[in-house]
Amino acid sequence: MPDSGRAPVLSLSEVSAGYGPIQILHEVSLHIDEGEIVAVIGPNGAGKSTTFKVIMGLINHLGGDVVYLGHNLVGLRPDRILGLGLAYVPQGRVVFGQMTVRENLEMGAYLERDKSRIKEAMDYVFTLFPRLGERPSQVAGSMSGGEQQMLAMGRGLMMRPKMMMLDEPSLGLSPRLVDEVFDKTVAMARGGLTVMLVEQNAARALEISDRGYVLELGRNRYQGTGGELLDNPDVRAMYLGGGVRGA
Repeated sequence: MPDSGRAPVLSLSEVSAGYGPIQILHEVSLHIDEGEIVAVIGPNGAGKSTTFKVIMGLINHLGGDVVYLGHNLVGLRPDRILGLGLAYVPQGRVVFGQMTVRENLEMGAYLERDKSRIKEAMDYVFTLFPRLGERPSQVAGSMSGGEQQMLAMGRGLMMRPKMMMLDEPSLGLSPRLVDEVFDKTVAMARGGLTVMLVEQNAARALEISDRGYVLELGRNRYQGTGGELLDNPDVRAMYLGGGVRGA
């Protein structure tokens, strides 16, 4: 279990953000402790992906604090944030389609100059995702959607981050591959990685999460352990399709 006596790995305090003049987040607060899996769920337009983008310095920060391992991220470039050990895997299985699996992974380590550390990271990725290790020379664009998602996650691991943010990792995948993506997410956490994920597959995300946050219209709505949110009748009715857990 995460040690609640430690400072959070990542904390957002009353963060507001948006795109140009359009404000999306309104004083959102959340935190992630070491070794946790934390899910962020909510309806379309709730501000889930926007939360990731403001953490990574990709959109306008309008107020509040974003602190990662004691570093204030506000105003830092995305490459500086990546260099601090915070990885981000955007939605949509973003891979370099004309590059091989190995080349894609090497791109994930572009800030690393130590070749032995790059090899060590790649060996870890191939252990976690054996399918990638079986086809390092395959062109990424010829892979299935599930394989591309594994590659995107593997590329995010190449800098051996302390924390990874996964944006809609199961989007567009078959049920079997959805299970595999979530299984790999749990495996990464068991290996010591702190994980924060945004997911439309809210029930499945909460099942594997230590805690979760529900956003609505860019504001905090609910928070609790994964089990508490799954059992909350309001959360179930509004965000999980209703019904009784376990029915």
